[in-house]
Amino acid sequence: MASTQSHPGPPGAKGVINSNEPLPATPQEITADWLTKILGHKVKTATIVKEIHSTASKILLELTYYEDVGDNAPTQICVKGGFNQQLIALHPSLIWTYRREAELYYYIGPIASMNLPRTWYSGTDTVNGQGLVVMANLAAEGCDFGQPLESWSADRVRAGVEQLAALHGKTWGASVEEFPWLAGDKQMGGNPLQGVISSLLSPPAWEMRFTTSAPPPLPEAIANRERMERAFKTMWATENPTFRCVVHGDAHIGNTFIRPDGTPGFIDWQAPHAGVALQDVAYFITGSLDTEERRKHEVSIVEHYLQALHQAGGPKFEKDDVWDDYRKHVLHGLAWALTAPGMQPDENVFVMTRRHAAAVLDHKTFELLESLPAYVKE
Repeated sequence: MASTQSHPGPPGAKGVINSNEPLPATPQEITADWLTKILGHKVKTATIVKEIHSTASKILLELTYYEDVGDNAPTQICVKGGFNQQLIALHPSLIWTYRREAELYYYIGPIASMNLPRTWYSGTDTVNGQGLVVMANLAAEGCDFGQPLESWSADRVRAGVEQLAALHGKTWGASVEEFPWLAGDKQMGGNPLQGVISSLLSPPAWEMRFTTSAPPPLPEAIANRERMERAFKTMWATENPTFRCVVHGDAHIGNTFIRPDGTPGFIDWQAPHAGVALQDVAYFITGSLDTEERRKHEVSIVEHYLQALHQAGGPKFEKDDVWDDYRKHVLHGLAWALTAPGMQPDENVFVMTRRHAAAVLDHKTFELLESLPAYVKE
């Protein structure tokens, strides 16, 4: 496939970024002929087993070949990308998230020592703007998926922060010179979730979440829209560039998978950007552990992350170097309380709100942000 890409991928990258040829835009366009082209083996049949349409679509297929391919090509795949054209028509900015996931697997997958799904192709096109990834069908490999209702053990969360450290350490500094594909972030306003959270903090969205629907269990002390909005604005305005790296951007327990041997990994890479490492770390830890377990193990898990970060190529930090930034970024978890009705099952929203709200109170996150000279008062 012809490409106009100006940023070549690292050794091991599979796919084409900015192809001049259109990628499949509907499930029916994922044909045996197209798969033959990208896999390099002649595909006999490509049968759609299941379609899962959410923010992104996942199309599960079974493949057969004209010859014995052994382990050189997959028989069960998941093709993830923008295949829900009605949704894309309503929310055109979603295209960016599909492209970003493909870029992550193409540019970062081969260089970061992370537990990622095996990918066979990552691509974007310049025709429709599509972005897609052809990856292993994790369920068919016997993997489980993290669920908000099922908190993790401290040991599994330690293994999870090792995965984040592998990403952060390899991309520390997140310079556009080293990672030129990040240059598009400025056009999207930097942190892709910032705009989403800001819109969910608007008076109409707050009214819908907390008055016209069953309200999430936010403690009264922090169930104040204006106060929360100022806190988020301050957190964003005071992000510490010392901790800049490529972040997952939405590193919660529901965006994880667990291999049969118990090793966790992250999926749903639709929001990576150049951000602050502690955002991922605080959001993941405070949402993955029951409150009492977090209180017992949180400090040791953060210290474990810092050791893993240094081993992965990042700087050497002590807990006191990062602790106030960690406390600030605990705020991210309150985005769960803002989740619009219907975006997530209420039981998920409520259990995650309880965990994250308890962490915000424990860390006095609002008080910390309100004490800063750069506190945003409006």
